[in-house]
Amino acid sequence: MITRFLREMKRRRVLNTAWLYVAGAWIALQVVEVLSGAGLPPETMRRLLVILSIGFPLALTAGWFFDISRDGITRTRPLPPGEELPRLKFMDHVLLAGLLAVAVVDAWILNLPVTDQAASPEVLKTPQQRTIAVLAFEDIRRTTEGDRIGETLADELRSSLTRIPGIRVLGPETSRALNGAGARRMSIAQELLVTAILLGEVLLDGDRMQLKARLITVPGGKELWAADVERAVGDAIELQNRFIQQIVANIAPGLDPNPHQGYRAGAGECSEVYDTYLRGRQLSKARRKSQAEQYQRGMELLRETVAIDKRCALAWEAIAIGELEWTTPGLAKAGAAARRALELNDALPEAWVVLAEIAEQEEDWDRSEEHLLRALYSDPTNVRANFFYSEALIARGRVRDALHYALEAYRYEPVSGNVNFRVMLAAFYAGENDLIFQHAEIFKDIEGADHPWVVDMVAEAQLRQGNVDVALETWSRSGGVFPDWFFNCARVRQNPKLAPAVKVAAQQTLEQILAGSLEPSLTFDFSWNVIRCGIWLGEPDLVFRMLEARTIPGWEKGIPTEVLFVNMFHSDGAVLRQDSRFRQMVLDSGLLDYWKKWGWADMCRPSGDSFECN
Repeated sequence: MITRFLREMKRRRVLNTAWLYVAGAWIALQVVEVLSGAGLPPETMRRLLVILSIGFPLALTAGWFFDISRDGITRTRPLPPGEELPRLKFMDHVLLAGLLAVAVVDAWILNLPVTDQAASPEVLKTPQQRTIAVLAFEDIRRTTEGDRIGETLADELRSSLTRIPGIRVLGPETSRALNGAGARRMSIAQELLVTAILLGEVLLDGDRMQLKARLITVPGGKELWAADVERAVGDAIELQNRFIQQIVANIAPGLDPNPHQGYRAGAGECSEVYDTYLRGRQLSKARRKSQAEQYQRGMELLRETVAIDKRCALAWEAIAIGELEWTTPGLAKAGAAARRALELNDALPEAWVVLAEIAEQEEDWDRSEEHLLRALYSDPTNVRANFFYSEALIARGRVRDALHYALEAYRYEPVSGNVNFRVMLAAFYAGENDLIFQHAEIFKDIEGADHPWVVDMVAEAQLRQGNVDVALETWSRSGGVFPDWFFNCARVRQNPKLAPAVKVAAQQTLEQILAGSLEPSLTFDFSWNVIRCGIWLGEPDLVFRMLEARTIPGWEKGIPTEVLFVNMFHSDGAVLRQDSRFRQMVLDSGLLDYWKKWGWADMCRPSGDSFECN
């Protein structure tokens, strides 16, 4: 009976119809797979498979009753009397077996459980959907600051993940904020568009290191991957790099897991001193005055690291960062350490940043630009490289570009007072008042209080908008230190008759600063107030005399080149750019040559072999 039915199927060409349907279905599924990569909803493939499965028996039924020929669609003729059914050949059995296998596989796929698409790593298609926060690893049984490595261990994993194109990695300050958010962690992570969090524990015990790590989804907390391993400390870098491979495979399957410019360190590097490096790096990040002892101990451990292993590039970079300060010995030490780090590994972005800062201090604009671009090439997402480049571009007058790089830093470090301040700074010079107000509010939410510098920028933005009384009220409740004449200087826009008396008072304060007769605690704030008032009054002499001193009581480390030049590109500072002293500064410092090679300041343009500015 079954044999006769199969022979009848062959006569009616049902087998041919079935295989034509399967071939067409396969082509349709391939097209949907390609379109899914271009943004088609991920459930489309399963829905299409369900539709094709329902359509399959309908196609077989149609094939039983109808023939398709050049004459169109006709009813299949009955078997003529006396004619035998065609016999089944070997290939017919192969076709039937193949159809049965297709049906079994189709049924198996349709019976697979439907995954939570919101938590499934396969749907993380865009950088916004592939955002990871790496929280500090909890140090187990560590009792002193000098024993702890969990935060720096997270930094190392984070710094390698940032080099994976296609993944957004939140910076250390934002990750610390999430770490301390408690029950609000998931809701805050959602607001920051985080889709995965890496967290764990670390135990450093002699020459052994135990690492526990978990990768969980946001908001569901579903575990994507976990590891619990114990290795020799010397194997820790190799282990970290393996972790990176696993993390990428789980949050962004299909992405190349090999970092742009390679890992920060390869297997075997710093193996004898890695624990010392981690402890030293963590302590050396303590830069507040109250943490001076921790910082000094951290630097000692880093020097100990390179004394044992002179080829540990990571430690040399950390020494360069720790030594960077605006004194001749500090710049020399930082530069030597950064150059040594880059001799060993030329893809360490923060070592390039240190060299760029030194080159800028020396007014070697061209070399500084090259170093900063090398830093960003090594890691385009490095927060420090982006905001330092932003500050450098302000000093060169490229304020629109500066704002771009400040906002790029903000993209990776949104919960950072430091980064939000730099966005405000770039917006201040670009004249973007709304951005100042926006990021001032973010800064206040992070820091919990108004910083005098932030209040200054908010008040100046209000002043630019003509809200003089509002600006004065903002300054008055800021807690900042102002000379008596400062508020009248701000009122000059409303009442020009105040200008002569304000100018005399500001000049007297300037003379006190230059003579060193002003109380040291007031010198820094009053110096800045003299500069601002000079700009508002249109009195460039007040500004240039202040800045040309370069070393002022209260500025014991000298005025950095960056500070000297950024004032020239104040959005209200046209009076400075029209002054012959500004022209001389540009020529003497080589800034004109820089503009010709790398791009002109927003306020300046070429004029023959020279330039002119507005």
